[in-house]
Amino acid sequence: MTAPEYEPGVALTTRDRLVEAISTHGPITARRLAESFGLTSAAVRRHLAALEADGIITEHDVPVAHRGRGRPSKSFVLSQSAHEELPGGYDELAVMAVQELARCGGDEAIVALAERRVADWEGKLAQRVAEREAAGEDVTLQRRLELLSELLTERGYATTVRPLHVPLPAPARHTGAAPRTVVTAQLCHGRCPVLDVAEDHPELCEAETRVISRIIGAPVQRLATLAQGAHACTTHIPLMEGRTL
Repeated sequence: MTAPEYEPGVALTTRDRLVEAISTHGPITARRLAESFGLTSAAVRRHLAALEADGIITEHDVPVAHRGRGRPSKSFVLSQSAHEELPGGYDELAVMAVQELARCGGDEAIVALAERRVADWEGKLAQRVAEREAAGEDVTLQRRLELLSELLTERGYATTVRPLHVPLPAPARHTGAAPRTVVTAQLCHGRCPVLDVAEDHPELCEAETRVISRIIGAPVQRLATLAQGAHACTTHIPLMEGRTL
């Protein structure tokens, strides 16, 4: 679970409000939160326990010098991972940085940046393929694509592989022949970690397509992108180019 994003005019749940309060006023105790929201201590503790289990908040370590007599009350702050998930100004900064790079270095600088961003995809995938082959697995082209999907999902793309069987019409001279099918697939990204930049610089999408083609070892075609307003980035993959089932 990740820290919630807050939008004006959108009603927040109790847990969302607690996270917002901890982010703003932390370190803060369960007692203070209960008083602020008019909740019972037991109710607040249940929410805090769930948030802590989800890794959204963490108990704040009070410095020894600041402790008085008796056992100090637990106080909570937002966890580091939750801070990283909260919206910030990084996208805007990235857009500005790329614009400045383009101004200073032109198109060649943008292309070089795009290539560098995806440069390790091939090496990382080759390592995963080698590990599975060493374990005795036969890594087919389909399996290589699945491993690529896993790698890209870890990098924020929410990638899936969708196999497609495209029927082909039987030749006129072979009436009654068994149907033929070309096996292909679509590699779909449900998210794009560089969407704001890619909207103005399709070079990033083009670099991704080139490296996917090298990994697959066959020409691929980008059919749609989130940067162009599609619901997903979709790349056509010829799994069995020139062959039929």
